[in-house]
Amino acid sequence: MSIIYVSNISFDKARSTFERLNAETKYSFVPVNEEEESLAAQIKENDVKAFIADIYPYTGSLYTALPEGGIIARYGVGHDSIDKELATQNGLYVANTPGVLDNAVAEHACWMIGSFARHLHTAHSSTVAKKWEPLPGVELRGRKVAILGFGRIGQSLCQKLSFGFGMEVTGVDIQPEEKYTSLKSSIGFRKYTTDRDAALAEADYVVLLMAVVPATKHIANADMFAKMKNSAVLVNSARGALVDEIALHQALTNGDIAGACLDVFEQEPYQPQATDKDLRLLPNVLLTPHVGSNTAESNAAMASTAAQNIITILEQGADACPNIVNR
Repeated sequence: MSIIYVSNISFDKARSTFERLNAETKYSFVPVNEEEESLAAQIKENDVKAFIADIYPYTGSLYTALPEGGIIARYGVGHDSIDKELATQNGLYVANTPGVLDNAVAEHACWMIGSFARHLHTAHSSTVAKKWEPLPGVELRGRKVAILGFGRIGQSLCQKLSFGFGMEVTGVDIQPEEKYTSLKSSIGFRKYTTDRDAALAEADYVVLLMAVVPATKHIANADMFAKMKNSAVLVNSARGALVDEIALHQALTNGDIAGACLDVFEQEPYQPQATDKDLRLLPNVLLTPHVGSNTAESNAAMASTAAQNIITILEQGADACPNIVNR
């Protein structure tokens, strides 16, 4: 039986799915510590051809430990933690699981926006602490949202905010407007634009749902915050590296923006980028530990898709797998 290693974090999230795959396929999905050096040593020792990776970043020995034709399958859609160039140089395939977590991430973004609007994140802890602090909130109906990154997750979020809460959504991306015209009635956006600055200027909530590439790293910086309303709230449901966390701390402290809701961070588990810029100490933030896609349904789907990516490549060849990201 061929062994496929699985990050122990991913295995624990979808244990029943991996155990089912162990029973139903000719492959053995085995949890393993994801630290790179020990992982690489075990891969070599046991002649393992594939690894299902969580968000731990890999920079060196993993790429030479796997044999040519080996596979790194991301448990998730983002793959910035994998060095695609290094993988390609070593003859490896990198695959991801697009589509299966769209609803989970979009739902979580809704909960962050709603929780912040009605102070739920602080109301619970203060009430449990035997305080009575009924702070006034705001209603979401009629509030303006700019979604930066209008792909599948952005469109799912747009539909929920538009039809569910009556919010006015502006989709922001780099594609021509014609690409989205036919979607307007089904997902409910007020308008679509490539003019990011114009969208920032009117938004009550700015949601980041972009991929991290050189052009978008730290795109949420002092310049962006200066273009937002001082009553606006930043929401990051994508990747931590989109946000300059030091600049964000400064903007929140100075009142340049009203608040931030973050599910992702530049370093995870979260560590402040400067000792005196700890976002956890600010009263106007809502922080969650990268759980946007962490639902029972999404975990099962990510596990199944990551496994199927590997099985397809091993049994049918790379051309048969549509989810390879380093072709």
